[in-house]
Amino acid sequence: MATYFSGRRLLNAFSTHSPNHRSRIDWRIFEEWRDIDEGTASRCGVEGTCTVEVASGISEKSMSTLKEVAGGTLGLKDVWSLKYDLEVSIGRELNWQVSKRSTKTFRIQPPKCGRSALTVYQLFRIYELTCSRQKWFSFSEDKWIKLNTRLIEERTNNHDAIPDTVESDPICNCPDAPPEPTFDGLMQLSFGSIGMRVPYRLTQAGLELQIDRQVISIGSTDLPALMRRLEGGLDVEMEASLVPEPLRFLGNVEEGAKLQGRMMRYTDETDAFASEVGSITEAGFGIEIVVSGQMPAGEA
Repeated sequence: MATYFSGRRLLNAFSTHSPNHRSRIDWRIFEEWRDIDEGTASRCGVEGTCTVEVASGISEKSMSTLKEVAGGTLGLKDVWSLKYDLEVSIGRELNWQVSKRSTKTFRIQPPKCGRSALTVYQLFRIYELTCSRQKWFSFSEDKWIKLNTRLIEERTNNHDAIPDTVESDPICNCPDAPPEPTFDGLMQLSFGSIGMRVPYRLTQAGLELQIDRQVISIGSTDLPALMRRLEGGLDVEMEASLVPEPLRFLGNVEEGAKLQGRMMRYTDETDAFASEVGSITEAGFGIEIVVSGQMPAGEA
């Protein structure tokens, strides 16, 4: 599942050799999440946009490099033999199809006295490969000559987002504006290739999630026990309509669908975000996230 993490993670480091063992490729393979949306926060009821770049796979230049490595350095029949070896080494399905890039723009409508923004991330896989050739008649301990190091990037189909809507922004100068809400952290919701991090707050009755303008209440008579369970994650079922439109688009999710996935507490601390009322009920599947109300008219 698409689960966001900060920074760059090393998946594996290993070496592959040519059949005659005269050439070697040292691999280091990483993954990292990158911001792919173009847009700024929309404020004070003025419509804005969020533009995302749509792409997955590798570039034509990267494919040429892989063909050179597979055929010229390692003596393999084709790139796909190398791809299979790497999939076994890192335990991931790789997408080495040549990518075609496009963009799509979505409307963002902020509250009359607040702001709205959506930050969208995509998971990138980075291959660092160093080519070496064995020395002839060498008596030194280091029998390899390093030739060059190359980088290849793969854009995966995994996406994550942070929806951020606040009803009250001081920039709007609205009289009697409500104070900005405070939160206790982020929950990570993961549904296959898409995920999102949404703020939550602890309450006397349990806890509340906020997904854009929707507030989801989770009742609990033993909040410490619930939070401990959320450290490892709970199964959830949620209406696709709760997922921001750009994220649904990137994940090829139909609006009327029901999504099944996992919810767990995100470890990093975060800031606050605002309001449409909903609830969560215990279901046989785990937790069912449903919307039961709308913001009062005129506040959007």
